[in-house]
Amino acid sequence: MKNLSKHAEWLSLIEISGPFLTVSMLDKAFPQGLETVETPRRQKLRAAYEEWREAVDQEDRLLPELHREWVRLVLTEMLEYDQESLVHAGDWPDEIPSVSSQEHAGTFKPDWIVRSPADGKPRLFITVLPPDTDLESVQRGDGWPVSLQERMTLLCRARGVRVGLLTDGERWMLVNAPVGSTSSQASWYARLWFQEPITLKAFQSLLGVRRCFGPAEDTLESLLDESLKHHEEVTDTLGEQVRRAVEVLVQCLDKADEDRNRELLRDVKPAELYEAGLTVMMRLVFVLCAEERGLLLLGDSVYDRCYAVSTLRGQLAEEADRHGPEVLDRRHDAWARLLAVFRAVYGGIEHESLRMPALGGSLFDPDRFPFLEGRAKGTGWRDTSAAPLPIDNRTVLLLLNSLQILEQSGGALLLSYRALDVEQIGHVYEGLLEHTVARVPRVTLGLQGSQKAKNPNVALAELESARLDGEAALGKLVLDVTGRSESAIRNCLSKPADDTVFGRVLGVCGGDTALAERIRPFTNLIRTDAWDDPIVYRDNSFMVTLGADRRETGTHYTPKSLTESIVTTTLEPVVYVGPAEGKPREEWTLKSSREILDLKICDPAMGSGAFLVQACRYLGEKLVEAWLHEEAAGKAITVDGEALDQLGAEEPLPSQLDERLTIARRLVAERCLYGVDVNPLAVELAKLSIWLVTLAKGRPFGFLDHNLRSGDSLLGIHRLQQLTRLRMDTESGQQYQFRIFGQNIEAAVNEAIDLRKRLRTTTIRDIKDVEAMARLDREARRKLESVELIADAMIGEVFRCGGNARALDTALDTLATMAGDFLSGNEKMGEVVARNAKNALSKDLPKGKSSRKPFHWALEYPEVFKRGGFDGIVGNPPFLGGVRISETNGDSYNIFLTAAYTSTTRKTDLCAYFFRRSEELLFDNGIFGLLATNTISQGTTRKGGLSVLLKNGCSIIQANPSFKWPGKASVIASQVTIVKGIWIGQRYVSGEECQFIGDLLTPEVSEISTPYQLASNKHLCFQGSSILGMGFFIEPSEAKSMIATQSDIADVVKPVMGGKELNDSPNYTPPRWIIDMFERDEAEARHYEAAFNHLEKYVKPERMLKDPKKYPRLVDTWWKFWHSRGELYTGIKRLNLSRVLVRARVSDHHMMAFLPSDIVYTEQLAVFLLDKWSDFSVLQSSIHEVWARRYASTLKTDVRYIPTDCYGTFPFPKALQELNEIGRRYYEYRSSVMNSNNQGMTKTCNRLHNPDDNSEEIVGLRRLHDEMDRAVAFSYGWDDLVFEHDFFETNKGTRYTVSEELRNEIIKRLLILNRDYHDAELEATSGKIPARGETYEKLKRTNKVKVQQGAGLFDSLPHSKALEGMAEQALLNYLRAADAWLAKDDILTGSGIPDNQWQSTINQLLADGLVERQGERRGARYRAVKNGGNR
Repeated sequence: MKNLSKHAEWLSLIEISGPFLTVSMLDKAFPQGLETVETPRRQKLRAAYEEWREAVDQEDRLLPELHREWVRLVLTEMLEYDQESLVHAGDWPDEIPSVSSQEHAGTFKPDWIVRSPADGKPRLFITVLPPDTDLESVQRGDGWPVSLQERMTLLCRARGVRVGLLTDGERWMLVNAPVGSTSSQASWYARLWFQEPITLKAFQSLLGVRRCFGPAEDTLESLLDESLKHHEEVTDTLGEQVRRAVEVLVQCLDKADEDRNRELLRDVKPAELYEAGLTVMMRLVFVLCAEERGLLLLGDSVYDRCYAVSTLRGQLAEEADRHGPEVLDRRHDAWARLLAVFRAVYGGIEHESLRMPALGGSLFDPDRFPFLEGRAKGTGWRDTSAAPLPIDNRTVLLLLNSLQILEQSGGALLLSYRALDVEQIGHVYEGLLEHTVARVPRVTLGLQGSQKAKNPNVALAELESARLDGEAALGKLVLDVTGRSESAIRNCLSKPADDTVFGRVLGVCGGDTALAERIRPFTNLIRTDAWDDPIVYRDNSFMVTLGADRRETGTHYTPKSLTESIVTTTLEPVVYVGPAEGKPREEWTLKSSREILDLKICDPAMGSGAFLVQACRYLGEKLVEAWLHEEAAGKAITVDGEALDQLGAEEPLPSQLDERLTIARRLVAERCLYGVDVNPLAVELAKLSIWLVTLAKGRPFGFLDHNLRSGDSLLGIHRLQQLTRLRMDTESGQQYQFRIFGQNIEAAVNEAIDLRKRLRTTTIRDIKDVEAMARLDREARRKLESVELIADAMIGEVFRCGGNARALDTALDTLATMAGDFLSGNEKMGEVVARNAKNALSKDLPKGKSSRKPFHWALEYPEVFKRGGFDGIVGNPPFLGGVRISETNGDSYNIFLTAAYTSTTRKTDLCAYFFRRSEELLFDNGIFGLLATNTISQGTTRKGGLSVLLKNGCSIIQANPSFKWPGKASVIASQVTIVKGIWIGQRYVSGEECQFIGDLLTPEVSEISTPYQLASNKHLCFQGSSILGMGFFIEPSEAKSMIATQSDIADVVKPVMGGKELNDSPNYTPPRWIIDMFERDEAEARHYEAAFNHLEKYVKPERMLKDPKKYPRLVDTWWKFWHSRGELYTGIKRLNLSRVLVRARVSDHHMMAFLPSDIVYTEQLAVFLLDKWSDFSVLQSSIHEVWARRYASTLKTDVRYIPTDCYGTFPFPKALQELNEIGRRYYEYRSSVMNSNNQGMTKTCNRLHNPDDNSEEIVGLRRLHDEMDRAVAFSYGWDDLVFEHDFFETNKGTRYTVSEELRNEIIKRLLILNRDYHDAELEATSGKIPARGETYEKLKRTNKVKVQQGAGLFDSLPHSKALEGMAEQALLNYLRAADAWLAKDDILTGSGIPDNQWQSTINQLLADGLVERQGERRGARYRAVKNGGNR
């Protein structure tokens, strides 16, 4: 163990739960050490304590008075609060701050309040309890099943006070209750103040009057705030310690395997080996928690001597101190002791000198990883003797040190598992799920990496090869692998290896001097393991390595503050009658205990179970309250939670509230909670988390295997009809045939439901009950094995067909025949089905990714979906952008999602699919509350998620649309709660009540919140060209040189403008030029010799590094831009424009400008095919800015202007002519200000919004801005609106704009106008086939076709040749009008064809010779064949 911090002693003597003060903050706050307590004061305090303690022990009749005096003495003499700052609650001038339960059964208030003398506001709440009160258990009496520490937390948060103090005279608990972050507690014991005086010094130093009222940066609140910022780093440190310990354990197992001729781990996969190592650590965590909480036999002499884990670390450390650390290398008894306690937990102990009930639990099952006991795979622990591996005591000490000692920069701290929060444990271990074990084929070195590089490794041979190529090549290799600075790498390579360090290298090489000499030049680059030995992996050895990085796949651990908020918001309407009906809170009534235990709550991406743990706590509390209500009504409650008229022979429920709460949590966990995660190890971690909050002394682990399962929540069926009819879209309204084998499937499912019902009604008294439940679970699974195989094959066919609807229909018909044959008893056909399913589900599976495992909800939880679905869903699904879905899970996975969920595209974020899936899984009027990135309310993700849900009849009832994720993750998140049905209760956005919440997660005054696309705006706003290659850009001098040598080269060499250049330039002059070959083929491009040669030299080499299968356009036509945006430039020509309006697509400000039409615009610009001053007036006005900000997405904190959403829906005023003059004056005046100050639009706009800038020119600009806004409003006929521009605080900071009330009114009017314009366009095109410039949305009314909610138009119409012809005609018309090579996305947007009609439509046009294609896959481009016939 490294040196302990100078604060370690007192920190180890107090009890801490949750994130408290970090060592670094304590060192900063107390550089000279803790404040001293004068001897006279300490002596007076001790005398008073002894008198008080004696009165408590002897139950003195004067105890109440002595108790009050003792507490007063501590507060006034010790902490030095005077009458001005310390106020008794009875003397508080206002209403005493308090907090109550929902039913007002219990109320909690402080006895003393420390207030600030300056403003009189509370700074600290103090509550005094009777002596020997348990502050952490639930108290009997007021019917509120919430502990005192939780009540203080609620009080502090409700009143905006950061800290509270609870005391029974002996224990002094500091409660830290930050709003929006995880709470924590730290407890001092008065008896230790005199036995260990340093604890008294710490108590006074942190809670004294000087710390409360000193400089703001030195207050306790500030110290806690600063520490909270580092809390995630502390948790990550603990996680890294555990990871290193697992790595050492894996290496020990590998050595044991080598010593046994590789027989021990013969059939063990590398990933399984990592799971085993991590499972050992999880077992240790549980034992440490259970021992320190008094739930095992710690304190029994036999147990302490032979089994206890809590004391083992100290014993081993003492041995090392007494006899030298080398003695631990030669002893191996500690590992056997760990295996013994693991077996004892699982199977129990029945011996005359020691009895311990079996707890069971898959986590402790000895047969799960038999090689840990030296047994062969497949052997049973009851009939095969263990042969413990020779894992030495030094290794065991390392394992325990990694768990019980936290290494920090200021020194090490001892950890207490008695008070460690379940969420902290989950956080640590969830981070470890991203690692795995791999076998290295050759010698590999572990190198020191930068903070971003996670434990980089590189083969020794690669380093040697690079070294032969020279110092520069070696330095580059190390730089690429480690991310360290060049100077650090040079120093390491130039400095000779230290003899001591090299001796350690020789040691880890097993004395192989030749190998050690090969490593010598790189010794200073190598990182060390937990023993400070250099990390060298020998040939064919195991290495812990990064697998699927959960953060890179969008997985983030959810802090307790968020789980509490989401669970409460989501489940309140589920457990109470009243919220959904819109009743006031005081009229809500709690449902009965039976109704609560019948609830089904799920987390579809549970990770370590943080949401399920919180749901267990919440429902447990409500269940206890329901029992109390029922008892008050004359009912009797059994120990199994049933409310009966007469108890009879049933065992009654214990009277103690804390015992009741434990029973309630166990019942909730077993009956109400369901969870799914794609990682099987996460399922085990979730079980551990729930066991830790439900464990009762003498009771086995609750059986959770039937409800917590592994699989992919988004793959698989969710309704049984999908399987009995072999169709994914059974809810589209189309009738599909019931397959012949459907009866077999339904019969198997019903049998499984009966078994699961028997399982759920089993009462757990001992391990035999758990074993009986496990048998029922296995039997239920066996009933459905064949059915699940057919479901897998069905999903596999969807993968294989890649969105081709016709091919899928044919494939499913074939599968139906095979399935019927299989279910009739043909086992060989079953093998064929299984093989086909496995192959199809493996389609384009990324390297190193586990096999896809569909999760068939209707088969895994058949009793839930027999009743219609879940009552509630909570969770934090992975944050993953649409493009990243393909990178992480494969293209076919993304295609599957877009095919399964209408209105989505391959750019839709993953969270939207979880929102859609949650709605499918819910019972009618069920409710779900999920976290997501803030893109859930933006762009394509909004359209494919929230928009569809609202169309389907869902109601958003609560939203926090944008907040920074707590911790290090650079994520802007949203929190959304949605009801599947009508909601007439209150709705809240960011805590403010509103009438409606739209798909933008903003308050709405009506249900109209999503605007229509307007045909009049179509094809007038575009994103600029996507270049993808710096080699296309050239300096102006080079451009002029090229033009001088070849006059027509000006056709392809042009000025170019991007967003930053636009905003920074005072006169909008393009600073660079670019070579743009547009869609010319290679022969045409070669004509421009100098330009082509430049691209061949600077673009082609970079493009040739790309994967031609993924990026065919980049490789096959390397001289072209990634997206040339042909429609933009052909539109400019068609309209004969000399200038166009532009704005930066991503900017904090809303700024429009004109640019010449003969230049290239990059993708950083939004380009409008508009050239009039009146157009500028409207688009630059506050009216359009308000609209654009509402419907834009965001990039970090900047606004991202989306052409389709911001412009395509915007209703222009009819009277535009009157706006020309004001637009011209504003533009020219702004240009003069910019030129005179040599400042671009950004700096000028910053001045416009700066209240301190009142220069004449800026005041003039504001005046013109006001005038233009009023003129635009007048052109709409809104002369009743009063535009009072001023400086307002917005979510973008201080802005010179109009009031929020006026902004809301503008949005409301524009939405109405948008609807009116849309209706008019429908009427104008009634009965017509949509032509270019019109959308298929119109046909919803003109053809009087009932459209399925959430479906595209073509999905809802009968499938017919006429329909196909309409789609083909619309697409062909669009391509003919564009007369350019266009990408699929551009064509879909322009023609209005839905994505699911694309493949069949384009294939038919290609086959008919009406359209031609160049390039493949993503690089494919299409154009109409000239003179290609008519349609």
